[in-house]
Amino acid sequence: MQFTSLPRPGTPSFYTNFGVLISVKGRRMARHIEKRSSKCQSLESPIKFLIEEASRCIQCNEPNCISGCPYGVSIPAMLSFASTGDLERAMSLLSDPRLLDLSRSCLTERPCEKSCTLAKKGKPIPIHQIELSLLMEDKKV
Repeated sequence: MQFTSLPRPGTPSFYTNFGVLISVKGRRMARHIEKRSSKCQSLESPIKFLIEEASRCIQCNEPNCISGCPYGVSIPAMLSFASTGDLERAMSLLSDPRLLDLSRSCLTERPCEKSCTLAKKGKPIPIHQIELSLLMEDKKV
């Protein structure tokens, strides 16, 4: 929310542009940025988050995630490389030109995550987020 001018005195409540300062009926409270940022996943180290989540893969004998992936990515191999920190080899599995549209086509559906064996237990591996993180790291290099 952006203000074109400062709020009038006596305004019941307002937020600053970044939502850090709140004025409620004359009381001023500062929100702690640490508290707000703790709600976000891994702001400090996306690579650490990527490795931790990739290491949760149980390497199924018959991986449903591959059959669920519309692009046929070898997800267990990618997660295995990512969990050991070998991001270059994990990125090499995503080097297919068809995957350039990955961020748009699988954004809401996430078929590979739905077919993950751990989804039955309630918390599937965030495969889509890991793939996007790898693609973003590849662009940085």
